[in-house]
Amino acid sequence: MTLDQILERTKPYAIGLVVGLIAAPTIGFNAGWITTTTASTLAAETARVDALAGICSTAAGRMATANSTDLATFKGYDNRAKRDELVAGIMADIQVPADVLGKVSTSCSRSLS
Repeated sequence: MTLDQILERTKPYAIGLVVGLIAAPTIGFNAGWITTTTASTLAAETARVDALAGICSTAAGRMATANSTDLATFKGYDNRAKRDELVAGIMADIQVPADVLGKVSTSCSRSLS
């Protein structure tokens, strides 16, 4: 077997290798099969914030019910100060990690508005 025959037989495999090396990562990232560390970290942080904000808004509902207050009194831009005071009181009772404290309070306040 000569060198030309060997090259002719291996040519389809070489082309397939090159196309596969380019296509596999492109398809994987675009289809969402492969994630980056930053995307995973952001998704985990968002899940933590959403869970803790849900706990905060539920506690706000309980506190308002216990005080015979309607949550509608905290809605709107004009009542932002009262809403922030309520959220600050609730956040004092919930153990929230310092790295997400601001995001949780903001999300909880927005859920009440």
